[in-house]
Amino acid sequence: MAASSLYFWPGSTFLAFCALLVGLSSLPGVFSDLPVHCLRHQLVGDWDFFLGPASSERSSCGHQSPDVPESQPAVFLAEVSQQRKVQLQAPSRARSGADDQGSWTMIYDEAFEVNVDSLSFLAFSRFDLVHNGTVTTNVSQCGETQLGWYRNVDRDQWGCFYARKSAPIQEHESTASFSQSPVSRSASYDEPLVEEYHQLFAASLNLLQDMWTAKSYERLVNRTLRDINKMAGILRPFSAAEHGKSDLIAASSRPVARSPSFLQQKSTEARSTASLRGASSSLPSAWDWRNVSGISYLDKVMDQAGCGSCYVVATTHMLSARHRIKQQDPSFDGFSINFPLHCSEYNQGCDGGYAFLASRWAQDVGLVPKHCSTYSPVVPSCQLACDVTALEKRWRADNHHYVGGHYGGATEEKMLQELVDRGPLVVSFEPKHEFMYYDGGIYSTVPNQRREWEQVDHAVLLVGFGQQHGKKYWLLQNSWGEDWGEQGFFRMVRGSDESGIESIVVGADVVEDSQPSVLLQFAKSA
Repeated sequence: MAASSLYFWPGSTFLAFCALLVGLSSLPGVFSDLPVHCLRHQLVGDWDFFLGPASSERSSCGHQSPDVPESQPAVFLAEVSQQRKVQLQAPSRARSGADDQGSWTMIYDEAFEVNVDSLSFLAFSRFDLVHNGTVTTNVSQCGETQLGWYRNVDRDQWGCFYARKSAPIQEHESTASFSQSPVSRSASYDEPLVEEYHQLFAASLNLLQDMWTAKSYERLVNRTLRDINKMAGILRPFSAAEHGKSDLIAASSRPVARSPSFLQQKSTEARSTASLRGASSSLPSAWDWRNVSGISYLDKVMDQAGCGSCYVVATTHMLSARHRIKQQDPSFDGFSINFPLHCSEYNQGCDGGYAFLASRWAQDVGLVPKHCSTYSPVVPSCQLACDVTALEKRWRADNHHYVGGHYGGATEEKMLQELVDRGPLVVSFEPKHEFMYYDGGIYSTVPNQRREWEQVDHAVLLVGFGQQHGKKYWLLQNSWGEDWGEQGFFRMVRGSDESGIESIVVGADVVEDSQPSVLLQFAKSA
């Protein structure tokens, strides 16, 4: 049995930290996204941050591009230049000895970002993978991190760090999080589903409800339920609702009227807004970024194909749209999806990731035009087909954030305001089996799901809202091609957190890069 990472702490010898392991996957070393599961109440408390020396050059800190769960760098720094004490408070306040106005947020259940002392820290929670024949097992150590990254506000000083809770390491067992055991599947889970099955299933959906219509798609014919499950999104071992039930802090603060999902206490901080029409407390009854005074600011609908890239497709389309809006240039071709998909150390490429981390990487490293790296899901490559030094201007993301100020802080009202004032947003939701058959109308979940459907997470672009026959809806752009849904778009019930659509909402702006040396350095090494 071999663990995937080695762990060293300053002033100590190598520690062989053993823990009980619970099976996550019966496949040899196959994971979607990182095999980590931590809740906010496990991270709240006092931490020690160990910082390596700062440099003018950004480092990958030993992570691959894209990141690979089984190839994590050792949690070790040859030199610890400083140690900082940081306290993480619920829901989103970070404090140090010199700064009591810092902030932090969880990133789903995998990582945290901490902004304190004019520094920004990003790290994944620590996890151990142990292989025994064809079985890979894991345990999350939520009181410790993997090797992570830090930078200053001006983006001209970069370094690597790791952190652990200030309690003695023997007490870290209380912050361990164990993954669910694999669910057994019947033989039918891997049997191809013929066209007749899909037609009958779509017909049954149309009989069960009348808010939206379903149809059988050619792409589903002769696929197994396992295949369809994978097409729907990235497998998550825990659903948003399960996060909410097991997060002690979130559970005690959740408004009763709101549907249960992985929510945190609501932030009361208002964000300044500026828009095409000017900031306003009043909102229109409907909005559609495909048609604002006859102009569309969106990218065309695309098909992500067999790559779990929905999170970076939606993020890049969000940034491209906001750039068009801010520059008043609807003809802008758009930013490259392929560049962050295959080059970012913060996500796992076609195996999944998060819009927040994709936005963070675009802020740290930068953006390149679409022609510099065209979408290539079949042959992944972190290569640029253009000379970035020759670009007239270089751009990057800025002010990446969760709507509401932290993970789980979104509300319908905050989403509406930012959508109209600043542009499209990235939303994540948990599609059920029948969502694959959506053809048109206002989607809401149909009861009696197929038993073996696995919980997945799918990211899409929120581009508008409206109301039809008294029913409020969100308007969203999917990435399954123009032949799906309403020409690649769909509508979903608004105001009830349908499928978790109002729980995980990400936005970011685009600015000219005042430190293009970061992008130039990365392009040179890519």
